[in-house]
Amino acid sequence: MPNTMDLLSQALQKQRAAAWAKELNLSSSAITQARKRGRLSPVLAGHFAMKLGENPEHWIAVAALEAEPESELLTRLLANANNWRKR
Repeated sequence: MPNTMDLLSQALQKQRAAAWAKELNLSSSAITQARKRGRLSPVLAGHFAMKLGENPEHWIAVAALEAEPESELLTRLLANANNWRKR
């Protein structure tokens, strides 16, 4: 399953982090902090998805799953994530 860092990489191929920060009205360190954490927040993932023509609901869900602590339920959800319907 693709993760939000894949979405961020796609966004950064389109324009630099500073340009995204300005366009999305973010602090200059927001994207740097996301890289350090290894994930995007659901809101940021949704905004990048919209700007890139991707399905924002899908990316918001992926970001929400990435933010969850490890659990048996999360493991089962991730195992079935490839069956999610993408629009």
